[in-house]
Amino acid sequence: MTRRGPVALLLFATVAAGATAQPPAPEGRYSRLLPYVPPDSNVLVLVDVKAAYDSPIGKKEKWADEYKDQYKSGIGFIPPGTGAAVIGSSINLTTMTRDSQVGVIGSPLQQTVKYLAERDGGTTTEIAGRPFALSPRDVYLATLSVPATVALYPADRQAAARWSRHASGAPKAPALSPFLAGAVAKADGKIVTVAVDLTESQDPTMLRLGLSVSPAVVAAKVMPEDVGRIARFISSAKGLTFSATAGEAITGSVTVEFVEKFVIFRPVIRALFLELLDEYGVAIPAVSTWETTYGEGSMTLSGPLAPDDLRRVLSLFAFPGAASQDDPLLRPGEVTAGATSRYWAATNTILNDVRRQRESKDYNKMATWHDKAADQLEHLNPTGVDPLALKAADDCARRLKAIAMSLRGVPIDTKALEAKGYYTVHTTGYGGWWGGWRRWGWGWGRSTAVNTNYYEITGQIAKVSAEDQKRRIETWGQIDQLMSDTRRQLNEKYKLPF
Repeated sequence: MTRRGPVALLLFATVAAGATAQPPAPEGRYSRLLPYVPPDSNVLVLVDVKAAYDSPIGKKEKWADEYKDQYKSGIGFIPPGTGAAVIGSSINLTTMTRDSQVGVIGSPLQQTVKYLAERDGGTTTEIAGRPFALSPRDVYLATLSVPATVALYPADRQAAARWSRHASGAPKAPALSPFLAGAVAKADGKIVTVAVDLTESQDPTMLRLGLSVSPAVVAAKVMPEDVGRIARFISSAKGLTFSATAGEAITGSVTVEFVEKFVIFRPVIRALFLELLDEYGVAIPAVSTWETTYGEGSMTLSGPLAPDDLRRVLSLFAFPGAASQDDPLLRPGEVTAGATSRYWAATNTILNDVRRQRESKDYNKMATWHDKAADQLEHLNPTGVDPLALKAADDCARRLKAIAMSLRGVPIDTKALEAKGYYTVHTTGYGGWWGGWRRWGWGWGRSTAVNTNYYEITGQIAKVSAEDQKRRIETWGQIDQLMSDTRRQLNEKYKLPF
């Protein structure tokens, strides 16, 4: 299970639930949840779920009913009936890793830790004086004095202890950084706000070395002395904020704020931002056409977003799915047709979504979606599920990971895959204007020139990915056959349509 993934993902991560319908002021919607966000969070996500469902587009497309069905199938972590959710993440912007993620989800009903553990087939434990449920989905779950459930992911016991001590003395006002607090103050009238605090996160020297080989910088024929100016300017970034609003359609915007009052080299800065979205495989086609405006020390891109793209990107930031509250509490090892049917429906939903995109020529983006689909399959709740369905999902997940690696330039080992010995590891850093270029620059010569094989490497990756297309098609054929064979076996076993 990876703890890595681009900050660029966070720009759009929760928009799929979003639209506006005159929501209450942020302090009214989020005030009881924000104090439980860890004070070291440098990423904050605010989601007004109720307003999303009540919006014109939400009602038209029946988001509430659709999400309820998916939640019962094991997709999603926000229970039906939730009014709002807040997520705080601690990201190491030097090593590009996410240390922890805490979700505080307003619940319609007060639940017990014992119930949460039994629902997920997990166990209970006590950490720093607070009861927790340890879910097999690599999540710690806790409850609060207010109707809310807290999810800590991944299930790091030390991180849970730190959060428990913070929550025990949680002040009335949230302990957020100035930038994140400012984003909360501006959240009124927005269904989704995602804020990333970038203050003092980047070294201008490292940026200068990496930017020297950026395709956007090279294409713009930026002079070496100006590359240094761009690096210093980017290192002054205070933060990034994504927000989403909608009426009959969804509109998104991304604003990057800098200490400097004037945005220099505007076309290059915009191109660099889009380049990083592409670099980490999370670019949405419409974003490149969004209108760009510049304010005092800020750049904003805004435009329309398609619901399908938003749902897809939402999956990149979600916690592992929870078991439905409607599920009966099962005895250990007990298998039911109902639990198996919901699990099977979730498996098909995940596969169908990524299947619709498999012909894309954007290899890096497709690798990200295949990886995420595999993660979703691995995170589905297995409680009460027939081993036939569990095995099929596991086999499909391994093949999706193989396809993802193929799209990144690592040929599929067909024999190892069939022998169930296929195992892959890849590293994706948290994005920003730093990660993509920093890794390509090296060498500290007296002239501070940068030596790189960036174009050779990317060219070879593209070549291998293209040549391995036949194996990817064959692997998708195996996935389709696995699902068909297992569906037939389940139909015969339970005398029900799967």
